[in-house]
Amino acid sequence: VVEWKFSTMQACINGHSIWLGIAAFVGICAGLASICMVLIFTLAPMAGSSGAPENKGWLNGNNLPGFFTRRNMIVRQFATMLANMAGYPVGREGPTVTLGSNLATLITHRLALPHVTQWVEIRPRAHWKADSEDTDAESPGTDVHLAALMTDEEVFFHAKRIVCTVGGACGMAMLFDSPIGGIVYMFEEITSSSWPMEVTLRAFVGTTVCAVLSRALLNLCGTTTKAFVVYEFNPQPDSWSWIDMPFFIVLSGLLGPFSAWHTRACLMVGSWRQKAMSKVSKRMQTAAKVGEAVLYITICALTYTTIALLARCFELPGDDTVEFVRYNCPEGQYNPVASLLLTTSEGAVKRLFSRKNANELHLGNECLAFIAYSTLNICLTGVPVPSGNFTGSMLIGGLAGRIVGAAVRHVGVPGVAASGIYAMIGSAAMLCGFKQMCVAVVVFISGCANDLNLVPPLMVSITVALLLNRQVNERGFDEEQILRKKVPFLPTEPPQALDGMLASELADQLPASAELPQEAELGQVRKVLQSADLEECSAFPIVTESASGFKTCLGFTTRDRLRAAVEAAESPESPVTALLSREAEHGEGEEADNLLRQALVARSFSLDSLTLHLARLADKNPYTVLEEMPAVRAYALFSRAGAWAACLISPSGEYRGMISKGGLIKTTRRIEEDTELLKSFGGGGGLRGAGGGSSSPSRRSPDRGHRRQVEVAHTNDGAESGGEASPWPSKPDPMPVGPL
Repeated sequence: VVEWKFSTMQACINGHSIWLGIAAFVGICAGLASICMVLIFTLAPMAGSSGAPENKGWLNGNNLPGFFTRRNMIVRQFATMLANMAGYPVGREGPTVTLGSNLATLITHRLALPHVTQWVEIRPRAHWKADSEDTDAESPGTDVHLAALMTDEEVFFHAKRIVCTVGGACGMAMLFDSPIGGIVYMFEEITSSSWPMEVTLRAFVGTTVCAVLSRALLNLCGTTTKAFVVYEFNPQPDSWSWIDMPFFIVLSGLLGPFSAWHTRACLMVGSWRQKAMSKVSKRMQTAAKVGEAVLYITICALTYTTIALLARCFELPGDDTVEFVRYNCPEGQYNPVASLLLTTSEGAVKRLFSRKNANELHLGNECLAFIAYSTLNICLTGVPVPSGNFTGSMLIGGLAGRIVGAAVRHVGVPGVAASGIYAMIGSAAMLCGFKQMCVAVVVFISGCANDLNLVPPLMVSITVALLLNRQVNERGFDEEQILRKKVPFLPTEPPQALDGMLASELADQLPASAELPQEAELGQVRKVLQSADLEECSAFPIVTESASGFKTCLGFTTRDRLRAAVEAAESPESPVTALLSREAEHGEGEEADNLLRQALVARSFSLDSLTLHLARLADKNPYTVLEEMPAVRAYALFSRAGAWAACLISPSGEYRGMISKGGLIKTTRRIEEDTELLKSFGGGGGLRGAGGGSSSPSRRSPDRGHRRQVEVAHTNDGAESGGEASPWPSKPDPMPVGPL
């Protein structure tokens, strides 16, 4: 389709006029974009993005219901193809990684589910013997045991995330024909805390199989993988010299801050577009988004074609290893700007990386292409297309590297490397700043260059660029998107704002109805599941209370288990439903009891009271956290040990609350936002209270934790008595504190 699009434009130019060719090109791009938008908003609106932030959130150990579905995967696959065929200034990397993870998740769900479910006996056999003493020995109810079909969610999700990681690695391995690169990319993407030991071998095997199958299928189609990936066919034994190293450092020093500015500009455009779209009525938002996407590709196509008209035509070089675009030039000549813009992103990067066209693109033409593509790439943020900016960042950095390389040659410095080498260095510097990763960038760029001699200068350039970038941006583009989209994600390292805080300050702020007893009536559980205050709560503590008021947490159950039990009890085939209808006709009696005794269903309710035995649905080995434990130590339990819920207890073992992973994410984000708010108003001290100084407190100091707790209590008291309100989240029931 891409070849047909460009050949149609060229045929119209050759046979008629340049303006007819431009009109045909714009019409084809707009038509492909229209099909893409209709496909997304008709079938799967969630497929209208790269999915990279959501994928990182899932691999971080958070549940994202409705994201990894079969429909989203299919629609994202076709939409990604249409978006790239239309000519948006994007790449395929982000959506392809998400597609690999999506496919792996669906396969694992189908194959692993039977192995992580088991029938759990609801009532012990001793209870059944007692219940069946008055029952006829020949009755079938005497040998029947009630059981519930339980799923081990922790093991199940762990298996899905392992295979999901392998699927994402396979996606990157296929795009760059680099199995090792795919593994390293996913390792840097999800960090070591989410990378179990068994993933390495499985990712190695998975990417190997993917690379071999991809190569075999392309060979069967009469082509090779190198025709579809960025690859330089003309390596040189000595591709660079020490004369180039200062210029490499200067190039990296320029692109480090520029990549940070590029990230901020993209985020600013996305925020502006979101605010503008919020002013449109909800009924018209879908039409507005579709229209905006089609209008934007029209602007892109017009920009590509008109900017290319500003370039001069040059004679085709004798070496045909690199293809050029003729566009408006006479036969035997080529247009340098059209060769960079009127092609795919991968094709443009190939021309930039080539070492055979050192003087064919020219400095002025490269500047035109750099300004046009960078502007369109930034302004694309927020348009609902499944786009990845991996190749886009490589292209921007490659153009910048070409400009520096051409400038060095123009000055007349002797013995410098080819401009393609500078393009590779620039791509690495730009890409590492945008993604804030380093090792994977070296692996991919050196693989594209087909030259391991470039590894040292690549590492130097990435070091310089990344250090400068992090002086401006604390996080990369994907991490910023995670925060703005409010995707659940828990960083490995705790935020600095948690220094000096206690674990009790991280407790989930849940109503009392979230604490469930060992046994509860069906209506009570249904009310909890339908409560608007608890709709985001995924873990429920099972709590017992003694006559003296001492609370003990037996464990946690999940929303899915509670919902499954309620649905089983309310289903038409359920003995409970049959019992209720039978009671309406015949009342209560032995017949109704026998009806329940003979049931083999996945439910957890008693025969006598029709109550749910919630304790039998719970994980009875919960993590426990002392309320006076330093907050950063409790944080590590979730970020490194993989806990999803923990009981907050007093030194005497009494239950005081719950910390869930989802609640911890919200709490830490709220604390960081409050800290940033204080800094913006000149508060400076962060979460160290009114007496916090400039020195960093020890993360293990209990005294600082006690002091922080007293300060919060005093601040809240001041707000209640008419003083200034505290910016910190107030606790409904502050815990008593010991002496400082």
